Amino acid sequence: MSATDVALQPLDKYGKAIDEVEEAAEPILLRVYKRRWIVLIAVALLNNTNTMSWISYAPSGNYVNSFYGDGSAAWLSVIYMLCTIPVGVFAMWAGGEWGLRTAVLIAGWANGIGAVIRVISSLDFMPQEYRFATCLTGQAIAAVAYPFIMFLPTKVAGSWFPDTQRAIATTVGVMSNPLGVLMANLISPRIVQAPEHVIWLNVFTCVPSLVAMALATFGVNRSVPKIPPTISASKPQMDFVSGMKSCFSSKQYIILLIVMGGGIGMFNCLYTVMMELLCPSGYSNTFSGICAALMIIGGVFGAAASGIFVDRTKLYEQTLKLSLTVAVAFGVIFLQLTLHQGQSVLIAIMCLLFGVLGLASYPVGLELASECTFPVSEATSTGLIVLSGQIQSVIYVFIMKKFARALQPEFMSVQVCQLTPDDTTNIPKDNSMSILIFSALAGLLVLVLLAFFKPVYKRLEAERGNRATADKAKELAKEDHVTLQTDSVVQPLQSE
Repeated sequence: MSATDVALQPLDKYGKAIDEVEEAAEPILLRVYKRRWIVLIAVALLNNTNTMSWISYAPSGNYVNSFYGDGSAAWLSVIYMLCTIPVGVFAMWAGGEWGLRTAVLIAGWANGIGAVIRVISSLDFMPQEYRFATCLTGQAIAAVAYPFIMFLPTKVAGSWFPDTQRAIATTVGVMSNPLGVLMANLISPRIVQAPEHVIWLNVFTCVPSLVAMALATFGVNRSVPKIPPTISASKPQMDFVSGMKSCFSSKQYIILLIVMGGGIGMFNCLYTVMMELLCPSGYSNTFSGICAALMIIGGVFGAAASGIFVDRTKLYEQTLKLSLTVAVAFGVIFLQLTLHQGQSVLIAIMCLLFGVLGLASYPVGLELASECTFPVSEATSTGLIVLSGQIQSVIYVFIMKKFARALQPEFMSVQVCQLTPDDTTNIPKDNSMSILIFSALAGLLVLVLLAFFKPVYKRLEAERGNRATADKAKELAKEDHVTLQTDSVVQPLQSE
């Protein structure tokens, strides 16, 4: 008995020989670097210090107004939103064209320089008439960093981390933002207990900003690793213009753009006006800071849990819808409670629960943006959502200010907004109409998300498809020969 090896040629669906399987069998080299954590820490620290600088004036707004001038606390917060809108488009383009490292450097230096100018604005030699303009200039320069920073977590997660760590990496990057809010709300009221204490607040935000600038300069030396961590990271991404067209041609992404932008905008608005919501009902600056802190503390745990959960289950859509819906319910209850006196415990509980669910949706939503638009650059898909959030932040702050009415006389003895009885700078307001409009818009956003958002996970599908092709190629490679037993089937001809 003899045997013959016959090589098998792969066939397409029409039975014709093809060579693609051999090409698909080519191994794709993947590697995960320890340096990814340094890059992530640099981005997280930038995010944290920049946001802390942004929000630090709001919890002590009445003292800030007395130091810099009437209405200065609100303007020092709103300038961030106003600067982000024109800078945002450029930041998205630069992040894709110039790479992650350049974006980190721009963010780091703008953040550091802005912090130094704020300190200068509060020094004794600065004339009173120039203080506010100088501080506002520092805030505007630091605000330039914000759009560069906000798209970086998803960019770092997609370029440096494996798919089993992407959501948690995004969570660490984006949650450093509300942690900055937490630090500002806890520390600012304790540092600033008189107008002349504002200088110490500026020093407090300046030192970590300079540390973040140094880490961005010397710790991040590459935009992407030499060898990619995932198959999707090895694929070329769309250029900026093509990416923008792709984003705006996706119905699901547009829904996410509106809803996530609205969520960011509303959260930013609450940061900005927290003291103004609570002080008319007799709640102190310290309590306002505690409420904001509880939101963030709850959000840290909620976002960490949601990040780990979606990394393991990939249930992005379900997690986003559930967390955002319940968060809005708690948020509406919180807003209604701010109109009543003596509800400290319930207000604190609602803040905590709102934070747990509200911030749990944030990193999940940003990851969904990357999934819905792949292979669009994360700088573009995330940047548009951040830009939408800033635009809507301005709208919601305007609504809260525009529809606030004069406080009823019977509440004037309860309010703690004014520093003295004759204080005309910090006028308490009745926010009931503003809260009603705010709550209605929040409910509308949730309804749009639940009814119309049906995403397709393009990035995950691409990675699964590549894995399936590679596995198929390996199977065929093992079975590319069969053996025929020649003398068991073919009989020799008999000679006459």
